[in-house]
Amino acid sequence: MCTDPVVLKDGANVLVHLAPAPVVARVGGLTALVRTEVAATLAKDVALAGWLAGSGAPVVSPSRLLLVGPHQHLGRTLTFWTYVAHEPDHVYRPAEVGPLLADLHGVLRDYPGELPGVPPMDVPEVVAFLRSVGDPVASDDDLVMLARDAVRISDELLAAGSKSVPLHGDAHPGNLLYTPTGPVWTDFEDAWRGPIGWDLACLAGTGRLDGWAAVASYPDAPDRAALAPSLAARQLQGLAWSLVFLWRFRTPDRLADVRARLAAWRSAR
Repeated sequence: MCTDPVVLKDGANVLVHLAPAPVVARVGGLTALVRTEVAATLAKDVALAGWLAGSGAPVVSPSRLLLVGPHQHLGRTLTFWTYVAHEPDHVYRPAEVGPLLADLHGVLRDYPGELPGVPPMDVPEVVAFLRSVGDPVASDDDLVMLARDAVRISDELLAAGSKSVPLHGDAHPGNLLYTPTGPVWTDFEDAWRGPIGWDLACLAGTGRLDGWAAVASYPDAPDRAALAPSLAARQLQGLAWSLVFLWRFRTPDRLADVRARLAAWRSAR
């Protein structure tokens, strides 16, 4: 029974620890507004994490106490997970993270389930959402630019000739929880089959540590030139989602960040 619920995170999704039970409810938040198939996305997360847990990989596992879902309740889509005590402010050494990601990739190679074959950039969905809510920050020209660039960059990424393998999809240290028993990966909503460079671009762009040093610790990591398509795709994804977060959490620092991202993207085109 839950008597003392605790909101652990309110972002793309809302995570609620159903204390004192060792269960976390993962509720579709902004993702449910942007992604028309949010239930399928959450189902993919459950299926992949459950398979990884069964394979002995260090991941947060779906709950063993409740039917995992996805469930529909009061217009919300949610899944249930095992609560894992962790240190949210832990800072990894860059040399730790590359090998941990390589180990995860080693297990993921054998995943037998279906995964999308296109990158989870969400740009068309974000553009449609922003137009529906009349967001004043991104101009019509900006939205046209984002939609057009998303098609081009996705095509470039998929045409780069790199081998497609199962990926975490959002492999930054924020999704690597530091627990009493060691690091565990979480949040496989963006998992897909693509070039290994996508996950390395996620790692390179983190602000939690020296991302490029972490990439350098990944065994046989591609060089920056080889990672260029993935870096551009990840940058565009981050820009698109920063607009959604600004709509939801309109603060001066987020507004400044979005304006800087837009300016940087325009100047780099």
